[in-house]
Amino acid sequence: MILSCALFFAPFLVIPALFNVADFCAKLCPRRFYLYFPGMGIGDLTIQMKVSIAGVFLLFGILMVTFFFGRLWCSFICPVGGFPELVSRLLNDRIKIEYRALPQVAIRYGYFGFFLVMMPMLGISACVLCNFVTVPRIFEAMAGKERGIAFFFSSVGVVNLALIILLGFFASKGRAYCAFLCPVGAIDGLVNRLSASFRFTRHIRVERDRCVGCTACVQACMCGAIEMVGKKTVIDQLSCMSCHECVDVCNRGAIEYLAIPPETRRHRKKRDEVLPPLPEWTTISRPAPGSGIKGVRWQRVILGVVTGMVVLFIVATQVGATVRKMDPDGCFACHAFKGLDYIDKDGLPRSATIDESHYYASLHGSVPCRDCHRKIKEYPHDVKKVVVDCADSCHIKEPSKGEKYSHKTVVKEFKGSAHGSGWTKGLTGGNRLKELKRSQAPSCRRCHANTLYIEAEMMPRFKEMFVNCDRECGTCHQGKAWRGQFGGHILRRLLGGRWTKELGNRLCNDCHGDVEKMRLVEIEDKEGKKLKAGPRFILATKSYDMTLHSKMVMIENELGASCINCHAPTGFRHDIRRTDDPRSSTHKDRLASTCGAKKCHPYASSPFNAGFTGTDMHTLDLVSSDVAIAPIDGARFSSNWVRWGAVLLFLSLIMAIGSLFWILLAGKKGKIWPALGGNSFQKRMLKREPKKRSKQRVKKKTDD
Repeated sequence: MILSCALFFAPFLVIPALFNVADFCAKLCPRRFYLYFPGMGIGDLTIQMKVSIAGVFLLFGILMVTFFFGRLWCSFICPVGGFPELVSRLLNDRIKIEYRALPQVAIRYGYFGFFLVMMPMLGISACVLCNFVTVPRIFEAMAGKERGIAFFFSSVGVVNLALIILLGFFASKGRAYCAFLCPVGAIDGLVNRLSASFRFTRHIRVERDRCVGCTACVQACMCGAIEMVGKKTVIDQLSCMSCHECVDVCNRGAIEYLAIPPETRRHRKKRDEVLPPLPEWTTISRPAPGSGIKGVRWQRVILGVVTGMVVLFIVATQVGATVRKMDPDGCFACHAFKGLDYIDKDGLPRSATIDESHYYASLHGSVPCRDCHRKIKEYPHDVKKVVVDCADSCHIKEPSKGEKYSHKTVVKEFKGSAHGSGWTKGLTGGNRLKELKRSQAPSCRRCHANTLYIEAEMMPRFKEMFVNCDRECGTCHQGKAWRGQFGGHILRRLLGGRWTKELGNRLCNDCHGDVEKMRLVEIEDKEGKKLKAGPRFILATKSYDMTLHSKMVMIENELGASCINCHAPTGFRHDIRRTDDPRSSTHKDRLASTCGAKKCHPYASSPFNAGFTGTDMHTLDLVSSDVAIAPIDGARFSSNWVRWGAVLLFLSLIMAIGSLFWILLAGKKGKIWPALGGNSFQKRMLKREPKKRSKQRVKKKTDD
């Protein structure tokens, strides 16, 4: 516990810093790269792994250690499991929840299946229920840091904190969250169960002949992995965390953490020597088969049903994905035939036959035909409508054609956007303040400041790319004074031509990150009436900053989606429109196309992913509750996060008050069992009647 909690402090904090992250998120996340979205393929999985590449290696390392030495990560190292356990052990056992008697395997892998398949489909981000973020935020809040405090004033933060309190602090032994809701623990448990079958791996093993049925190990086990069967100890390796608690309390030597030697019998040194048999250490109990319904192993049945349903769903959606990706527009119904050769009007030989294997292996093999041949609306189609305009949405034309460049096309696109009222001409140094006072929309110069000097942050990149600039450019430009006087347009072309995603977001944040400025914005409704902007619009930047996309962009990972990637992905990147505009890239009817862009979520068009594409990236549940901007009214309580947060926080307060009352007023009298579930634990795990109930039955028999 102490070791795991120490991972939140120096010098261990240098580990996340090596990956340019603040905690187990983004590159270091071991929880989300294996999520399944209907229709995704191997390439999509590869992209997810690239997003969390350090987390992939972290999980692989955890599983390798588990295979050979048991779940040492979960029991001794995991920083988000040790802290709740430490707090739980400091509290009185009476006001706690005894979860160890519950069917852990069914609950854990039922939730894991939901986490793996259903949460992505429903649009519930894996990041909103994350113990790897919640516990570090607790330490930050305790240290008075703004980020930690703000997190627990959000609806999502309240739900996560309440879960840690109820399933950690007020859970018996403090490991209920690990047992039920941790996906890393679920995978780790499967590997632990698999490796327990081998003799050379080190695990908690039982010598049943030495066991006297004292139940000390059952009571000490922090994860409920041990129960008494036939007055003998049985360990569930799917739940065992190799914590050694049972080994420490067993004074009979019936439980040990060891690997079994390869010898199966002793070797005699003398001919008549009588040798006792070797101890029979077991990790997996094989119960004797029963008869009828009692002989059914329900835990295995439930686990098999859940696994079968998940596998069946994946197979079914993959079949649908294969059909969709092969030929979604049905063009190969005709163009797959060979011999469709002809001579066009210019006398050139042409062929209408398409080789499927050649097409799918090409650069555009993942692009449906009608994405390029947009004028084709019906079949059979008019030959004249097969024309392709590559610059329509993908390959934007370069401005240099040997003629004077004009911004007319860019301005036209800008004028049709939500920012269209911004100034596009007559921009002088004298009217800059006038513009700031009169226009709430950004002008061209608000984003495109054409400074003559290289920004300080760009200077290292400039020096690296133009190390020989004196030799190459000095023929015309004498001296060194010219180095810092490249115009902004020229500089951007020399350094690569385009802004990074992080720099693009910074431009958006210059306006949208100013909360006071956004509160002054007025938005026209459908009737043309101007209304004050709502809290969702005002806090849009803050809510986006809480998403995985923002965190990836902030660490300069190009796999994250910037503001422009979603709100103006095509054209000249100026066509930002309101969400309720049918032409907007974020309109509900176009979200699948926007999210399905190359290197993003190509599987977004699957009908099973409607919930995923409808995920609200700017929900108020992600940001701290500012009553002045977002009052706690009926509209806020329409959120399920707010409702569940209120319920769970209320239960947490009851548990906290009860625990404080018990500590102050009640004395310790012998063994104390948790008020919630203590009797069930004694009946199911210890196979005995609770003591109070036994006394009542004895008294009743005496009266009779």
